Amino acid sequence: MSEKIKKQIAKMDFESAMARLEEIVEIMSSQKINLDSMISLHEEGSLLKVFCEEKLAEAKMKIEIVSKKPSSNEAAS
Repeated sequence: MSEKIKKQIAKMDFESAMARLEEIVEIMSSQKINLDSMISLHEEGSLLKVFCEEKLAEAKMKIEIVSKKPSSNEAAS
């Protein structure tokens, strides 16, 4: 089951993954689900968390790279 979930998550963008993660938190907080469903949701939520952390790390690296590049005005000086 986790391979199927991993493939679905890999196709998501950051915003979709965060929205699904928030949905899972709400469902689990309601405590109106059975144990098996809770375990499945926890597994999906954990995978989503890792996915989102990786996306944020990638974005941070890109921002740092862009920030370190000299602007065209600085290069002309």
